[in-house]
Parts: sequence; structure tokens; C-alpha cells
Amino acid sequence: MKDARAANHQPSNKMMLGFIVRRCAADLGHTPTPYEFAAWANGHGRNGYSHCLFGKAISAAAAKVMLSQPSRLVTISPEGLARIRKSD
Repeated sequence: MKDARAANHQPSNKMMLGFIVRRCAADLGHTPTPYEFAAWANGHGRNGYSHCLFGKAISAAAAKVMLSQPSRLVTISPEGLARIRKSD
């Protein structure tokens, strides 16, 4: 008999924040400031399509807190996950 949790398991969109910051640093060519990280995470795609990495826009103040917690697991949007995978 299958575990009820396994039957309802959804793929996780969680990732360590440090990995995301390193991806941003690779794209920018240097360690991001909170303002740069927020702008990168809130990036705009082609044709003006917005794809916020975390599912909603983050502020520079939120980015500053995030940059200080690299081992924290965060949830990212499916579009953001595809964006990170595409840039690898």
C-alpha cells in the first residue's frame, strides 16, 4: 500500500538561495548588490513578459535579507525554475 503523502507528492520548486545568488552572480559577472539581485529576480523577458523568480516581485530590502541567508530553501515559480535551467 502506498503512503498517502507519496501519492499526493508534487514536484518541489524549492532551491537553496545560495544557488540562486550564484546564478545571478554568473549572469551579472560579479556578486550582486541587493538592488541588482532584486532587479534580476524581478526580470523581464522578451516582449515585455514579466517572470518574477519568486512568484512575485521582491524589494531591495527583501533581497538584502535573502542575500544574508544563502542556506535557506526558497520556493521559486515554475517560470523562474525554467529560466534558471535554461541559463545553465
